[in-house]
Amino acid sequence: MDFWERLGFRENPYNTKPLNVNSKDVDLLMGRNEEQIKFLNAIDSSSDGVLVLSGVPGVGKTSFFNVQQYLLESGQAPFGPRLLSARQLCPVNPYDEPRLIAERCVQSLCKSIQIYCSITGASLPAETKKISEWINKRTTANYSLGLTVLGNGGSFGRQISVSTIKDTTYEGLVEVIEVMVSEVVSTFNFKGCFIALDNIENLQEDELGESLITFRDTLFSLDNVWWILIGQAGLNSLIETKDPRVSQRISASIDLKPITDGALKKAVDQRVDEFHSGQEKGSSPIPVTIYTKLFESSNGEIRFVFKYCHDICLNLVKKVRTQMQKMDNGWGEQLFNELMGNYFVKKEIGERNCNTLLKELITENFHGLNLSQEIKGVLKLIGEKKSVSVKDYKDFKSFGIKTQNEFLHNYLTQLKDKNLLLRKTEGKLVKYQLRGIALIALEQELL
Repeated sequence: MDFWERLGFRENPYNTKPLNVNSKDVDLLMGRNEEQIKFLNAIDSSSDGVLVLSGVPGVGKTSFFNVQQYLLESGQAPFGPRLLSARQLCPVNPYDEPRLIAERCVQSLCKSIQIYCSITGASLPAETKKISEWINKRTTANYSLGLTVLGNGGSFGRQISVSTIKDTTYEGLVEVIEVMVSEVVSTFNFKGCFIALDNIENLQEDELGESLITFRDTLFSLDNVWWILIGQAGLNSLIETKDPRVSQRISASIDLKPITDGALKKAVDQRVDEFHSGQEKGSSPIPVTIYTKLFESSNGEIRFVFKYCHDICLNLVKKVRTQMQKMDNGWGEQLFNELMGNYFVKKEIGERNCNTLLKELITENFHGLNLSQEIKGVLKLIGEKKSVSVKDYKDFKSFGIKTQNEFLHNYLTQLKDKNLLLRKTEGKLVKYQLRGIALIALEQELL
């Protein structure tokens, strides 16, 4: 019997992985009806375009997108065209140049087509098959690949020729994407496809502006492709401030706000019912008061909530097994259940026990960061001020901070990278506030 079976579940109800592009995950998405209509309405408005999907870390951007993709691809959406899902997102890393991003887009789209064919049993289209072999081929510089961009209805279009993928120009990679899109439409009878650029805010502001200008009249102008730009809250506002030529190309933007407490409870209940192994109605091992507290402390990060719900359960079982090790009764199921029963009240871990386990976790994780007293002091002051911008550096002079640049690079950016601060963009104004474990540490007087 595995860990979760001992707690009455077939699978982990607090799994932090994003929802997938499949039917069984559709019902696990809660509290997004308004955003769903906005998303589908935008996609239904044109055969191609660019949609910005933003939100704070852990709010569920990928899960939301994957569910909408599945509904459109399967024809189960209330309205909107059938589009091939982007089952492999295209990651954007710091300092990526447009050509490298385009190369990843080629790989991501090819992989998405391969996965779709594997799921449905369809044959890989001829040109896409050649592209798949081309991506993985190690050849001499003289290698040349001839491809056909299909016309409307699968009729003959035009020929293109490319060398190895590493030697192909940005413009050549755009044409390769066009080849695959033409086959998605002509072979599978889709209206088009999704291509998603994930974590696009990893680019510096100037890099982001330059890349989007490059994409504007090339990638973003391809027929039958909906580009989804996934990033942190305020991404669309940031794009608008960079260059109006780019913002005018944006078809729609959706900034996912944290779901309500009620929607969170429904999401937890739905997961519990889905993965509960017993005949009776399942119950969350973590009390609603605890996971609501985690939700509020994390500024609505569902991933943070589920991570600590999982870790509380894990630590409880570890505690019980440690007790069993010290006893002479062995490792039997009866003893395990008896000891676990000491921590449970009406099918859930008692609130006091949960708070104790949570405090132990936060203390262990926070101390594991090895933060200096100076850094803890900076975090504490940020928490007391609720949020700060680089212009507030003068309030931190007691910590030896003398300039905006020092405050930004030596403190705010580094603490954000440790997931202790949340960065929020409001137009050109950037603010930072305590996030997740740092906020709970403030409440627990660990700062």
